[in-house]
Amino acid sequence: MTNSQRIRFATIPLAGLLLALQGCTTEAWYKGYNQSFEHHCRKQPPDESQKCLEQLNKTSYSDYEKERAAQKQ
Repeated sequence: MTNSQRIRFATIPLAGLLLALQGCTTEAWYKGYNQSFEHHCRKQPPDESQKCLEQLNKTSYSDYEKERAAQKQ
């Protein structure tokens, strides 16, 4: 296998990954971020965990989008 063939085979999965990432919606990113933040909070000691969870954004994605659109105007 030549170097150019290796490069082609290496770029195919990369291109597929980029296409898959483009398919992710803003809503998916929003929900993923909130889940990650919640997971982080739950790893804290009990007192800190509760304080952290209180800071968690509990706004639904549709409400978040409305607020975001209003701020742009």
